[in-house]
Amino acid sequence: MDFRFVRGSGTLLFAVLLSLLVPTALHAQQRIVELEFTPTSRAQIAIWIETADGEFLQTLRLTEATALRGIGNRPGAMQMNSGFHWPYGRREGVLPVWAHRRQSAQEPFRRVIFQDRASEGFASRTSNDASPDSYFCLSFNQSTTTRDALDAVTCASQFNSDKGRYLTDSDVSNGYAEPYELENGEETMMRAMDTGALYPPRRDLPELLGMDHEDVLRFADDAAVAMPEIDAVTMATLPGAETRTFRFNVPEDWADGDYSIFVEVNVEGDYNTSYGPERYPTPTLGTGTWDHWARSYGYPYRGQPSVVYEIPVQISRSGDDVRVNAPIGYGSTHGEDGEIRPLDETISDDPGGSPGSGADRLLADNGGARIRVTVPATNVCAGDDPPPQCFTSCGPEAPCDEGFLCDPGSRECLGRCDVELTPGIPTGMTLELDEEKSWEFAHVGFIAPELDRPLSAYEVRVATTPFEPGMNFNTWGTEAKAASLEDVAVVVPTGAAPGERIEFEIGHLQPQTEYYVGVRAVDDCNASSGVSVAQVVTTEIIFTTVSPCFVATASYGTPMADEIRALRRFRDRHLLSNAPGRAFVDAYYEYGPTLAEWVGASDERRAATRTVLQPLVSLANWLGGDS
Repeated sequence: MDFRFVRGSGTLLFAVLLSLLVPTALHAQQRIVELEFTPTSRAQIAIWIETADGEFLQTLRLTEATALRGIGNRPGAMQMNSGFHWPYGRREGVLPVWAHRRQSAQEPFRRVIFQDRASEGFASRTSNDASPDSYFCLSFNQSTTTRDALDAVTCASQFNSDKGRYLTDSDVSNGYAEPYELENGEETMMRAMDTGALYPPRRDLPELLGMDHEDVLRFADDAAVAMPEIDAVTMATLPGAETRTFRFNVPEDWADGDYSIFVEVNVEGDYNTSYGPERYPTPTLGTGTWDHWARSYGYPYRGQPSVVYEIPVQISRSGDDVRVNAPIGYGSTHGEDGEIRPLDETISDDPGGSPGSGADRLLADNGGARIRVTVPATNVCAGDDPPPQCFTSCGPEAPCDEGFLCDPGSRECLGRCDVELTPGIPTGMTLELDEEKSWEFAHVGFIAPELDRPLSAYEVRVATTPFEPGMNFNTWGTEAKAASLEDVAVVVPTGAAPGERIEFEIGHLQPQTEYYVGVRAVDDCNASSGVSVAQVVTTEIIFTTVSPCFVATASYGTPMADEIRALRRFRDRHLLSNAPGRAFVDAYYEYGPTLAEWVGASDERRAATRTVLQPLVSLANWLGGDS
């Protein structure tokens, strides 16, 4: 091992390069399945594989909000409103087809409820049940809890939430129930609940805080018992409109043959004429069941239900290539069953008119395909009649034909993925805190490694414990997030040549916390390199007094939005540096508050103002306003 000390921004960084030469090397002739698609923003996704006759085999990927944050199994009535990082309400309709099919093959999870509130429909406290929450928050500012404000707000201050407890047999015997309104808000009834749950509970709570129930310490372990692979398959929410490729190694004991890969996708609040607040409004009926906060804040989250894509694929050594253009159907609105309903006119499928809605939650490519599944050919040179390129002599002066690679041991040409090779390890890794947000953002850099096969991705993970030799990188910590308001995975560019330096930012860190950031390279045969790790300790939150950006603040809902940060720096660098610019700023300060009051009084005006400001934000970023 190579241990190095690095200094940056006045903070001591303990950087560690772990030269683990073959920690997760791809076995020769390993069968691979490659899945490619482009999601829309805020998509919740489950990917799983079944046999051709419908036997559930394995979950391949599950987005973090469901797998780690527990949105499908947490305190709060199922129909409770939603909002930015809304903390309550079981979203049992988020991925119901996956949830029911997984449960057909594995144990159910245990259901989580409020500790001791007057009703599962109460967003405000009626008992001493709260503890600090590092992720979820509940804003009691109506303008920042609307559906239109989802991309324009932050958690303004520390929120204390009820993390809940397990529903017990005694609760069930005593008739424990939650409020449930029929369609169109016509009638409220009490919905019976049982101890089993379709979704995992929240698993990001390592210790008891405040008034947490002792069950909190069991959430993560109990979820892993019910679904042992949960850590390995958890992925961060994907950035919208960016194509992503996932590769999976097929277990050796799976026979060659026909399989089906399923992709279920949901986006909260995806309204259309058939699904929206008219049909599923904010619950308001029933004395003592929904409190004022549940009725008055947030928005009705139930839009179009999940859509499901099925990709029939043949897993064999000869490979396969399948493209799918449309979903096969949609799931239940409330998670009441795992049936796939045939696609009908109630589900939007209009990429030109409503892109990213309904069936278009996976965006179509130029050929109309929304998902592509590829099984690369493996064990190419085995069998009685191998291709003529097999086993030909090769070396630096005699390269193999396309699709083949020179085996370094035998000096013979083999199938490209049949040669047991791993990418080089990213080197020269540095980790420095962001100058302005040293409690939340950090800069990561490393040198691109040498490669024998094309690079697929750089995987970046963040943890609060060191990465030790022999650990599984896929289950260590969580995927790194982008340094932005959106809680999405960071995407590291892969176009750098070996030896070039790659730099990017990560975000969503917590203040005064020690972090380890690990990076590894993965090639297009799903072979991964060793891991480079660096360490950093974030600072306490540095509160500063900021001069006003009245209209922008009214538009974005918070003075600390990234867009406002860019505009503020544009003002400081490019307007206040000259007389005409200073005159403009003086006039803005005089008339801005009145204009801001008019903008902030209407969601439509706020949205329109964000649209008007966007070109200026883009210009500010281009000029270095958000560098």
